[in-house]
Amino acid sequence: MSQVESNDFELDDLTDEVEIVKDVSSKDQKAKQKLEARRRIDDLLEQKRLRQLLDDWDLDDTEA
Repeated sequence: MSQVESNDFELDDLTDEVEIVKDVSSKDQKAKQKLEARRRIDDLLEQKRLRQLLDDWDLDDTEA
């Protein structure tokens, strides 16, 4: 009978570990989404900066 009780305890431990893994996975997913969003923003800002440089360069070229 004591073995059955100890097995129940182990199953409870496994359930707790699964819940922890789910919580970590959820946090990891959110972190990945935030990182991807930040990368997209950085890419857009870089494109804007490069377009502005190109526009400035075109203006300098036509003035000369």
